[in-house]
Amino acid sequence: MLAIMLRKLNWQGYSSNDRNEIIDKVKKCISSNDAYIMNFNMFSDLALSLSIEIEENKIVDLYNALSDILMMSDFEDENINPKSNKDWLIFMNISFGSGKGELKKEIPAVPG
Repeated sequence: MLAIMLRKLNWQGYSSNDRNEIIDKVKKCISSNDAYIMNFNMFSDLALSLSIEIEENKIVDLYNALSDILMMSDFEDENINPKSNKDWLIFMNISFGSGKGELKKEIPAVPG
């Protein structure tokens, strides 16, 4: 059996805006660019890590769309083939400047 190796990229994003609002915008941006979140991890309210699968010909558009929401790390696209539909994996870390290091989720009291 031949293993298929996905090409990969590493991106970093930053925002000092409201974390929940930014996460919602990033999710919509990813789905509207025909990409898929394969995995995510929250690190308190300071950072979020995403694994995104996307076709090669849509990578530049996704990066540009995310750049409208976040301050993004540099991205050199000379190795990207705009005519290829091969799958790529993007590992993306998003840092939130307004975080305090404590992620608390309120759980409503349930009678009983």
